[in-house]
Amino acid sequence: MTVWCAGPTEPACRRRRRGRTAAVLLALALAQAAGTAQSPDTLTSALGAQLQQKIDTILRHAGDASPATHRTTLLEPEINAYLRFQGAALLPEGLTDPTISIGDAHAVTVKAILDLDAIRDQRARNWLDPLQYLGGQMPVTARGTVSSANGAAQIAVEQITISGVPMPVAVLQELVGYYTRTPDQPQGTRLDQPIPLPYRISELRLAPGEAVVVQ
Repeated sequence: MTVWCAGPTEPACRRRRRGRTAAVLLALALAQAAGTAQSPDTLTSALGAQLQQKIDTILRHAGDASPATHRTTLLEPEINAYLRFQGAALLPEGLTDPTISIGDAHAVTVKAILDLDAIRDQRARNWLDPLQYLGGQMPVTARGTVSSANGAAQIAVEQITISGVPMPVAVLQELVGYYTRTPDQPQGTRLDQPIPLPYRISELRLAPGEAVVVQ
């Protein structure tokens, strides 16, 4: 397994590693698109290992000083198998069972089970706040499109639902901010701003069922 920073057992290192992983996954995702996420029954550790090898390749290319362009194709089944097996330990606490579906026209679907208790209790809420009334482990689905260029990704959110009930986009921003915060970025990722891509990634080229990482 690749070590992404020194001292991987230290809490600060783990937070930075999770934050970088979340940034890549966020750039690949957001909502119910034309495609359908790979059934968990068909996902295997071997598929996840294939993605781990590709991540290792991406990391090697990040340190390559040559002007050559590198392209690495990530397949949807590999991504979801990695999230289920090898990458599960890198996910933030309270986020489980994530799946990503990539459809036509840069459309992406992200589904996951989130622990809404921790998010709800992080601050005081008024009666107009939807998270005031939600708690426990609940399924969340977000849908939208992802575009990228010049080393940054832009997410256009179309819809978020919690247990099938539509929610304001502001709720998704709070969820994303909570699960992507790091010591260097305590507010987490902003969905209304370009998201810098790590590891010298210049572009993500999305097609149904796959994402091509360009470095």
